[in-house]
Amino acid sequence: MAPEGGKGRRKRVTDLLDDKVKARLRGDDYRLADYTSSSGSEHEGGGLEGGELEGFVDGFFFSDNKDDAWGKAAREVEDDAAGSAGSDGEGDPPPPSAPVVAMIRDLLSRSEGFDPFQRDLGAEVTKVVDGLAGLRDRSAFRRAVMSSLREAGYNAGVCKARWESRGGLTAGSYEYIDVVRDQSPATPPPLQTQQQQRYVVDVEFAGEFVVARPTAEYARVSAELPRVYVGKPEELRRLLRLLAEAAKRSLRAREMHLPPWRKGRYMQAKWLGPYRRTLNPVPSGPAAVAAASPPPSFAPVCDMKCRFVGFDTAAARLVIPPAARTR
Repeated sequence: MAPEGGKGRRKRVTDLLDDKVKARLRGDDYRLADYTSSSGSEHEGGGLEGGELEGFVDGFFFSDNKDDAWGKAAREVEDDAAGSAGSDGEGDPPPPSAPVVAMIRDLLSRSEGFDPFQRDLGAEVTKVVDGLAGLRDRSAFRRAVMSSLREAGYNAGVCKARWESRGGLTAGSYEYIDVVRDQSPATPPPLQTQQQQRYVVDVEFAGEFVVARPTAEYARVSAELPRVYVGKPEELRRLLRLLAEAAKRSLRAREMHLPPWRKGRYMQAKWLGPYRRTLNPVPSGPAAVAAASPPPSFAPVCDMKCRFVGFDTAAARLVIPPAARTR
């Protein structure tokens, strides 16, 4: 019997599940089973722990804690969207984006303001990215940034996340950089790992949230996103919740389908799921072979011409016997 006044713990839908089912919903049972060939050490992510389980069941967007200011503001935005989801977008629905934009702006500025290490790291990453702007290959670009950060004294690595289709989560993979802030040598060894602070670094962050035919509301939200993101996993988790909801609102307002990669769970898996961390400055495996191969524009001219007119390259190199020439 619930305590009087309704002050007891509200029963969650996950209370009826055993530990094994909860682990499956969290994603604890997909330990990169088909990803063992990749180089690097395996790590847990920062966003698929027990506290996030209810988010998986309820849509993986917002906490149902009524005392959570972020959750309350986000639910207000979602409620406002319910009446305008059928809009054809000719005149965008009344923009409830102001609180979301303010929350995103506050989250990004507050994290840098209270963490000098994060602020300095962000400045260093921006400087490195600008210096490597001519490098076009995305994987090589990330590894070059990682190597430059290590040369600057940061404990940086390339994180390769990969996940299988499970429980409504579409399979996918993603790469980003992280930096681990090492503790003082005076810290006892048993506490060094516990007190390490990890920072997620994404050099193309804003580009991951581009949607087709964005509403004016979503345009205001996405305009707040930096191209280069540097932040703690817990800060990124809050940001992803807001962005997932904003993207859903925009697509619904345009009467467009919500693709799997715009859902909250997919975003969480990209940056906050299990990952492998490597310090190798050169990609390994098929990616390295592809990078080493010359692009099509460097193919031999003769081969291109011969195949264009229907002849095989070998036929073009065929030597005609002298006897045949005199006939």
